[in-house]
Amino acid sequence: MNTNIEIEISPIDEALEAIIEKVKECFLGGLADQFISPYIETDIAKLIEELREDLSCVIEYPYVDKVYRDSFYSYYASKHFTYQRDCIRVSLFDGTIEVDDFLNSENHKKLNKKFLGYFVLRPTINALFGRSIISPKAFEENSYKICSCTTSSLVYGVKLEVQGFPHSSQDGETIKCAETTIWALMEYFGNKYADYKPALPSRIHKSIERFSYQRQLPSNGLAMDQISFALKEFGFGTRIYSEGPYQDGIFNIIDSYVESGIPVLVGLQSGDIGHVVIAIGKKYEDSINWNQIEKSIETFNGSEFEYFEATSIPAKYVVQDDNLNPYRLISLNNPGEHYDDDDCLAYEIDSIVVPLYTKIYLDSVIAKQLFFEIIKDNTVGYNFGRDFVFRFYLTSSRSFKNHIARIEDMDAFLKNNILITKMPKFIWVGEFYTKEAFSEIDKKACGIVLLDATEANQESIDALIFAGYPDRCISLNENNFVTLQKSFENYRYYSNLK
Repeated sequence: MNTNIEIEISPIDEALEAIIEKVKECFLGGLADQFISPYIETDIAKLIEELREDLSCVIEYPYVDKVYRDSFYSYYASKHFTYQRDCIRVSLFDGTIEVDDFLNSENHKKLNKKFLGYFVLRPTINALFGRSIISPKAFEENSYKICSCTTSSLVYGVKLEVQGFPHSSQDGETIKCAETTIWALMEYFGNKYADYKPALPSRIHKSIERFSYQRQLPSNGLAMDQISFALKEFGFGTRIYSEGPYQDGIFNIIDSYVESGIPVLVGLQSGDIGHVVIAIGKKYEDSINWNQIEKSIETFNGSEFEYFEATSIPAKYVVQDDNLNPYRLISLNNPGEHYDDDDCLAYEIDSIVVPLYTKIYLDSVIAKQLFFEIIKDNTVGYNFGRDFVFRFYLTSSRSFKNHIARIEDMDAFLKNNILITKMPKFIWVGEFYTKEAFSEIDKKACGIVLLDATEANQESIDALIFAGYPDRCISLNENNFVTLQKSFENYRYYSNLK
């Protein structure tokens, strides 16, 4: 048998046939068509049909996939039935490519710009799709923003990079939906931040041994508290929110963390059936009909005022669901909309797990309360009147200061004051807009409040770092608040999603 790596380049419109032939040859030993499940071709076709029509594919076998090999050696190799060790990898490229592009080093930069990611096919025929990381640019529909990380791959000897969010289907035995979402989350954080490392399935199982009272393999899935425990073992300060105490407010919590660029593990429930997906991004409506958006109410100086929460503006959320193709768009009040069976169609959000940095002590719910305590304060607050738009998110102070530094028309004195303000590693940012400004493409806030995300005191304004209002700004200097006679102008909408 030839053990050399076989490489085949195919245009996307011929890729389905080429991939099916490779699956038959490498995984099915040349079985006649009547012995091959029609679901294999259907599943591959569903993904291919969603990809752009101008792509090229590099089909590679044998491919050593680290995730499947981990499952193979910890589980499949011990079974009586013989499972193969190797996978098929399909790499995606923008436009036309040739073999010479890989062999000629002068073309490697061009190849890197064209590279749009890959997906892996495992020899577990009933769960064919393994891990993938595909750029949203590879799909026909990509008008959304997501959390993304950069990963590198070696294709035909050339090191290439792609930005996207990891995805995998569950194999039903070593990883189910819970383990798959933990793996994807750790793959994302491990490639994005030095504080974390990717985790293979065997390490995920190892992390919950102390929390489990039964064997880990074959997997029976994990409850949300077990998922939270595993992430805590991997270095996160996890936070669990359940639907009961927060009711519809859990949608706003999900939105605030997604806006912060933090993937959220979302637990779904329908009767006795449970599932977990990862919310990683958002698709915004092209236009906003303010008359159809329910207002929120706060009390200021004894009188009520109404305002709009950005979390209430209609939007679709991008999720990675291991039962579906990457980057599904869902409504939070209908998370099972892509399923065909009645039970899954009836999914509702039951709880969420948020993987926070361990030194973040101020969570979304308390941060929101503090923003309004501050703007209602007689000394450091400001009355934005009626019908303003409020948006808030968590970000690193480094990213936020970089955003400030790049705003060309902000007053130099004010910009300098923000940039030299001492800030913790993470901050909560509250932005205030008029309806008209928020409807513009170039959104300019009329006010901003920065909170210390490491402040645990929930009943004071100790968390305030900076406030910018139309009539003045307030800055923290040596634990004292200093009023700057500068109006806050020309600040632009900032997003952690790309």
